Amino acid sequence: MRYTSFLYFTMLIIFSSCKKMDEQVPPCENGYLDIGEVGIDCGGSCLPCNNNEPSYMSFDCNGVPLVMQTKELTYNNGIWSLAANNDTFSIQLNLGSNGQVDVYSTNPQGSVAVKNGIYYLNATNGTHAFYYHDTLNKKMGGFFQIDFSRAGFDDTLRIQNGQFENLFYN
Repeated sequence: MRYTSFLYFTMLIIFSSCKKMDEQVPPCENGYLDIGEVGIDCGGSCLPCNNNEPSYMSFDCNGVPLVMQTKELTYNNGIWSLAANNDTFSIQLNLGSNGQVDVYSTNPQGSVAVKNGIYYLNATNGTHAFYYHDTLNKKMGGFFQIDFSRAGFDDTLRIQNGQFENLFYN
């Protein structure tokens, strides 16, 4: 019994002393957003962040979620315009002349939606917000909502929960 206890104790000491110490991972390689980093493991004292963040745009149309495959934010002749489409839906919004971070009314003139080839030219109740505007890298993110209707018809496209991320502009 005494020999067995001694053997177990010896094995415990040998195996515990062989345990490898956890190596420290450098802050710029640890997969966390550390103090001073702009993005995870980039910016600040780390390498600069990659500007190839994916762009994204989605919204609900009459309660049905839609994700847009093509999207474009432009600034032409002093007017911001947001356009996007997928296989069955296209939208263009006239966001006006101010690109500052704030909430605005969406200009109905020049705003249009097309669903399954049917044009909805009457835009009402439109609001949008830019929640960031990176003028150095020329990209924006924001939110929007707007209603579209057709003259002489009793159907409305209610666009809600609209969001766009990392849209670069010219």
